[in-house]
Amino acid sequence: MAQKKKITGFDALELEVARLRKRSIDLEDVLLDRVDFFRDNYKKMALNSIIPGSGKHSNALGIAGKVAKFAWESGKFKNFATGALITALEFFGVQMGIKLFNKFAKGRKEKKPDGEPEF
Repeated sequence: MAQKKKITGFDALELEVARLRKRSIDLEDVLLDRVDFFRDNYKKMALNSIIPGSGKHSNALGIAGKVAKFAWESGKFKNFATGALITALEFFGVQMGIKLFNKFAKGRKEKKPDGEPEF
């Protein structure tokens, strides 16, 4: 990690703000590129996660891919798949949230001195 330098003057502060604004814009561009990539490829990635290797051009998996594509275009299957995906994401999100909360709570308990009252 880069070493932090103290900002002692107004000019240095303005330079640092300009540097951070440029960095923010650069990171936004990278994020937008990743979102565009995901938007262009999410169908292939979803199909490949259900049927591994379906992105490749093999005969048996190509047929399975066509069946999956037909099912995906079906409204009922799409609603079911979307609901299942959202449920799975919620489950993993809750699990990650619980882990993060426990990590944070454990860190707070370790840092708290014995005599400090708990709120």
